[in-house]
Amino acid sequence: MSVSQPSSEQGLIRSIAANPRDLNNYFSLVELYRATGEPSKAELTLRRIIEIDPMCLRAWVDLGTLLGYREDWQGSADAFERACALDSRDADHLIRYGAALLANRDIGPAMQTRDDLLERFPNRAEGHVLAGHLHKIHGRAEAAAAAYARAIDIDPAQTDALFNLVDISPPQVSDPLTQHLETLRGDTTLARREAANILFSLARIHELSGRAESAMALYDEANAAAARTMQELGIVYDPERIEAETNRVIELFDHSAITEPLDPLELDMTLIFIVGMPRSGTTLVERVLASHSDVTGGGELPFMQDCLARLLSTETAQKATKSLPTRNQHVRALLHQLRELYLDKLFERDLDARYVTDKLPANFSAIGLIRILFPDARVVHCSRDPIATCWSLYSAHFGAHLPYNTHLKSLGHYHRRIYSTLMRHWSRISGLDIIEADYGRLVANPDVEIRELVGRCGLPWEDACLRFHENDAPVFTANMLRARQPISSASTTRWKKFEPYLSPLMAELAAG
Repeated sequence: MSVSQPSSEQGLIRSIAANPRDLNNYFSLVELYRATGEPSKAELTLRRIIEIDPMCLRAWVDLGTLLGYREDWQGSADAFERACALDSRDADHLIRYGAALLANRDIGPAMQTRDDLLERFPNRAEGHVLAGHLHKIHGRAEAAAAAYARAIDIDPAQTDALFNLVDISPPQVSDPLTQHLETLRGDTTLARREAANILFSLARIHELSGRAESAMALYDEANAAAARTMQELGIVYDPERIEAETNRVIELFDHSAITEPLDPLELDMTLIFIVGMPRSGTTLVERVLASHSDVTGGGELPFMQDCLARLLSTETAQKATKSLPTRNQHVRALLHQLRELYLDKLFERDLDARYVTDKLPANFSAIGLIRILFPDARVVHCSRDPIATCWSLYSAHFGAHLPYNTHLKSLGHYHRRIYSTLMRHWSRISGLDIIEADYGRLVANPDVEIRELVGRCGLPWEDACLRFHENDAPVFTANMLRARQPISSASTTRWKKFEPYLSPLMAELAAG
């Protein structure tokens, strides 16, 4: 029986204190934290529920969902695995477990989950969607399209399958598939995430048909739906908070901190960190380097961001008035722990080679820490025209959108006040030795630029680096099929078709 609950945080906390085993109050507190944009508190509250009742299925499902939207895919997979163990008869838990595994790039377990779904629940469209995804990341476009088509046969409103089918082979505006998408667009019962799938699909169709005005309207509507999906989980873009975090990184990692790194690794392994704004060429650069016989591509690894977050949360970092006191014995012990943590996570993924890439774009915020932990690492900074980068983000559809990329103004703010500010800071510190990879130059003159890039990373030349599109390694980015094609300059000017509609972005990028 439901009862009315206090609506304020303090009221709910008092109710919990009065009856600490009543889970309803905890769940109400989770919803409150989601509504107020405090996902970390929501996560802690869900974990408290699990401490009280480890068999609480709802808590595991809610935790898996929340962690997925925060892109903690390992945590999300672990939570849904527990949900599957608690209720093995529910296909939804297995479906979400498979999705989290795939997002975490655990290919083997994801394939096993696909097989389980297809065997136990053959009439659930999501199993065929997972099969399509696995084909797609391996470049098997025809097999992927067949799997998505099968999913749509089972459930014509399966929006993940529809979006990916359009991504593989966009239809004409007059095509029956497009008309089906238009019909679904008017379905007010669709969840916002599903609506975003439909809207991004239609936007792409209209763009490729040369209808810039209607495509822009659809991209705006699609991003609004994606933003509302994130807001429901308390994930919003907070400019003041992220500016404060950026300023703190700049204070802690100044020249004096970075010139006192740890000793180089006693391992025959060199890390290559590929950083920059998302959609700035990081995937291209990793594909080029990972085509070398001495290099293993690690993909987008969250481990360095975890290390940075742990460091910033320590009492030492919080009390430091200026730079991080890296000569301090206690601080150096902490830094050694962080390095071991990063390496342990690498080895858990069997990433142990002469050269290993980590291409998480957001690591541009951690360049100072990278240099302290791994002084021999290579750092490759990918840069691209700001408008082209931001437009590529705005028009791309991700499983979980970053909170800044669903609004043109937020994109401009993040590029100017966060990314550009940090990169200017790192450029002023001598000895960081950042390797620059300009996307425009790469696509305009790949033979010369790729040879220079490979050489600066300390690798002997191999012709395979020019044939990166033949590399059959899995690709997980939103543009995974394009990543398997030869270099083209077409994407560098794509934004110009939408220039009349980009004034909020341009104004923010040009602001002082």
